[in-house]
Amino acid sequence: MTASTAERTGFDAVRIVLQGRITAYTAAPMWRSALETLAGNPDRPIIIDASQVEYADNVGIALLLDLIHRDRPASAKVEILDLAPNLAALVRAFAPKDLSAPALGRSYPGIFEEVGRATVQQVAYLTQMADFVGECWVELRQVFTRGRSINWGDVLDIATEAGANGVPVVLLIGFLMGVIIAFQSGLVAKEFGAVIFVVNGVGFALLRELGPLLTAIVFAGRTGAAFAAQIGTQKVNEEVNAITTFGLSPVQFLVLPRLVAAILVVPLLTVLADLVGLFGAALVMLQFDIGFLQFYHQLLHAVTAWDFGLGIVKAAVFGLTIAAVGCQRGLTTGAGATSVGLSTTSAVVTSIVLIIVIDGIFAVFTV
Repeated sequence: MTASTAERTGFDAVRIVLQGRITAYTAAPMWRSALETLAGNPDRPIIIDASQVEYADNVGIALLLDLIHRDRPASAKVEILDLAPNLAALVRAFAPKDLSAPALGRSYPGIFEEVGRATVQQVAYLTQMADFVGECWVELRQVFTRGRSINWGDVLDIATEAGANGVPVVLLIGFLMGVIIAFQSGLVAKEFGAVIFVVNGVGFALLRELGPLLTAIVFAGRTGAAFAAQIGTQKVNEEVNAITTFGLSPVQFLVLPRLVAAILVVPLLTVLADLVGLFGAALVMLQFDIGFLQFYHQLLHAVTAWDFGLGIVKAAVFGLTIAAVGCQRGLTTGAGATSVGLSTTSAVVTSIVLIIVIDGIFAVFTV
């Protein structure tokens, strides 16, 4: 049992005997008794007999440090005897000046440092992403030029999961977007007697911008995250390392089927979103005395095949971007389940940001 006793020696010194295990659960009464002994003998030397101490945790070491570093006269110092070598090394590792030094306050980087650090990280990521896309392009080109095989069964399965199973949510969002745009625009145009021109705005916005953009955002949240999670889990389970060990390319077996499926699926989903969005807008225009036939003829005069084709090209680029980001994040996943979650979140956020940036670039150069 742990105990603390004090007794006087023949040299007019006071001996404190410590024994047993000094831990956070047993140190309190010992600490209190030792402090009372020191307070009752301010002018006498104190000898701490630690020969019977079996173990001391961080609280026990703190007790010993507190006793020997007390501010006492030179003739009444506290000395520890027969302490186990491993515990004595911990006690000697701390100097009084270290304990008396003021704690350093936490330093916060300035705004310019934070901006610079974030810029360096983003540039590094873009460089990695460019290298990854280049590697994917080389592998994809070899599929068509050198006859390198690609598992079209995997492409079909991925396209089914990413495309066919995602049709309901794409149709819902496309329909609601067409209804909202037509209704809000119609209320404003009605004040000027120009309700018919709402058809022009709805057709132009859906075919060129909102159709591919909203479809890509839904695809990023639903499928881009799935790509990152699937490949990230394979990375954590060391399946990717096994593929590399056999001399095979993870890009060819894991990435290419997803890239091809995304390039094919996103444009098809965009066509569905465009059609159902226009249908929703046509239903709203009935409330403004614009019939289906009139809506159809006005739409044909308002938009061209170029507008529709531009939206499809955008959708293909968006699909390629989402799949590449998701796969790249999955392949760079660290160890543990937490890393898979971080890769998934990062894939979605990065994909949406890149989609907006790419859409802005298209808007500038395709006016």
